[in-house]
Amino acid sequence: MLVWNAQRRSSFVRGLAAALVWLVIVASDTRAVFAHAGHDHGPQIEVSASVAPRLEASSDDFELLAVLKGADLIVTIDRFRTNEPIVEAKISATVNGEAADVTPVGDGTFKLASPKLMVPGRVEVVFIVDAVGINDLLAGALEIPSAAATPVRAAVWWQRLPLRQDTLIGTIGGFLAGVLLVLLFRRRPAAAAVVALVCSTALIADARPVNAAEGNRTITITADLPQRLPDGTLFVPKVTQRLLSIRTVMAGESTAGSTLELNGQIIADPAGFGRVQATVDGRVDAPPSGLVVAGQKVKRGQALAVLTPIVATADRSSFESAVGEIDTRIALAEAKLTRLTRIAGVVAQKDIDDTRTELETLKTRRTAVRGVVRETVTLAAPIDGIVSMSAAVPGQVATAREALFEIVDPAKLWVEAIAFDTRHAADITAARAIDPNGAVLALDFVGRGISARQQGLPLNFSIKSPPASLVLGTPVNVLVTTREVRQGLILPQSAVVKGQNGLSIVWTHTQAERFKPNIVKVKPIDGQRLLVDGGLAANERVVIEGATLLNQVR
Repeated sequence: MLVWNAQRRSSFVRGLAAALVWLVIVASDTRAVFAHAGHDHGPQIEVSASVAPRLEASSDDFELLAVLKGADLIVTIDRFRTNEPIVEAKISATVNGEAADVTPVGDGTFKLASPKLMVPGRVEVVFIVDAVGINDLLAGALEIPSAAATPVRAAVWWQRLPLRQDTLIGTIGGFLAGVLLVLLFRRRPAAAAVVALVCSTALIADARPVNAAEGNRTITITADLPQRLPDGTLFVPKVTQRLLSIRTVMAGESTAGSTLELNGQIIADPAGFGRVQATVDGRVDAPPSGLVVAGQKVKRGQALAVLTPIVATADRSSFESAVGEIDTRIALAEAKLTRLTRIAGVVAQKDIDDTRTELETLKTRRTAVRGVVRETVTLAAPIDGIVSMSAAVPGQVATAREALFEIVDPAKLWVEAIAFDTRHAADITAARAIDPNGAVLALDFVGRGISARQQGLPLNFSIKSPPASLVLGTPVNVLVTTREVRQGLILPQSAVVKGQNGLSIVWTHTQAERFKPNIVKVKPIDGQRLLVDGGLAANERVVIEGATLLNQVR
């Protein structure tokens, strides 16, 4: 029993020693795990723009970029405010005080050659630019890297493991320390436990907080290609900017009328709309020119369809009986008129005239009665325009007041909008509408209704020169400008794009080849401009052309 207890005690101590050795292994990596409170455990990232050395210089008029390519500097110059390339310019330069040759190579690009660009170190370059009637001086420094760069060595096998280098070293060291303890103290497990405890305590005590800045690393872009950097900004080489036609504008404070956005739809101008209905119950037949269909142009008075009235059997019998009676009276009147005419000298002329008048009246009545049964009705176009609706089919039986055709004059269209704030209805100074395709329609305010509809007030606008593609009933957004004036940064609508999170952003040009996203709050003004309510400061260069293309860079 005593032997068994001693063995169990020895096993317990050995197990404790093994646990402490494992603690040594874990604690060996604590230096890399702990970070200072309030800092991110991950390393902060600094971004290097490109492998090729660069020089940037700018003034109020120009922005110059020089990139070292081999033994030459490739120079591009643009307008500072608009990023528009300057193709024709005269440039002279000095490198560390010595004149250098600058020659144009086409497309607004210049090449600077100097022997000093082959010497590693810092060189000062001064450019004198004469372009678009402006003479300016731009200067900057360029760091020439050493030609004998340290070659990049391939990673050895342990560097390819999915472990951090300090973690791998700590694990191997802890394992070897555990083996050494077992070999040295295999007969004294208690001593092994004590040594392991002391070692682990020392390592834990040495696991001091590490400042996050100690883990900084630099990500280098190894090629001059457009790419989105980890901080969200974009690196876009100047060559790519010119291919994408990136243009900017200097954001500045200005004023604009207050804009109200309403929901509306395309309707027909009452003076340019016509509806053709069946006047009586009848059968629809095609006219000699053919039955018109939707989309066909028609002229006022043009026959659209022929309607043959339908008479009930009982009514038809009555009409035929009336026609027969009228025919009998006509025959008697004709016979009487013939007799009286033969004895014109015997009878009074008055009797002859009365008989002739009675005969003509009977014939007119017979024509009217027969027309009810036999004659057709021609349905004609009331206005010039395009047939927007045709419900007539040959052989169709139409009822009285049934709409068979609708005609719209495409040159006379309105927009009807509903305003829920009636105070703005009296302050309208201008209006525009935007259709689902993004087309902007200029509007003239016609008037407002006096009866509420959909708990709002209907407003009517006429469309100036409506395009032929407009369709009645199409929903549109109506932007109404009122007399109220607002102040802020006004940008074209093309400057605002949707970010990856769905928020509205604008891209600002911070450096020659760097662009920064800015989350902004905007309000529409007139369908072509937007008022920035927040998220953007004045005097920043905002991308107004090519923002959508920049937004797609990954």
